[in-house]
Amino acid sequence: MFVKKNAKKKINKVSKALKKASNLHAKQAKTLETIKLKKGGSVPSNVSNPSLYSRVKAAAKAKFDVYPSAYANAWLVKTYKKRGGKYKGAKKAATGGAIRAANGGFIAKGCGAVMEPRRKKTKMRGR
Repeated sequence: MFVKKNAKKKINKVSKALKKASNLHAKQAKTLETIKLKKGGSVPSNVSNPSLYSRVKAAAKAKFDVYPSAYANAWLVKTYKKRGGKYKGAKKAATGGAIRAANGGFIAKGCGAVMEPRRKKTKMRGR
């Protein structure tokens, strides 16, 4: 749970008063003290160029009425990569493709744990 900066003084004041009241309120005071106070916008740790990411994020907030949203985040990633930004970490292996079936059709690769007789056969035109 995050709280605005100006609420820090109020939380400390209330927690001190609760500690003095009783043991029950002392537990509530401890809970209030553990609340994390928000320091500002954050940049993910897997971003290689934080300043570019911050600029693109600000543009996304200006462009979309609702931020964060799926559309805004997709636009953010697309624009960040378009402007030359990269992400740190391992690359995902490419999956997919097709396996030739005995009847001349193809079977989609990577369909998950499907029993062979129940696997969907895909007919491809011109092959």
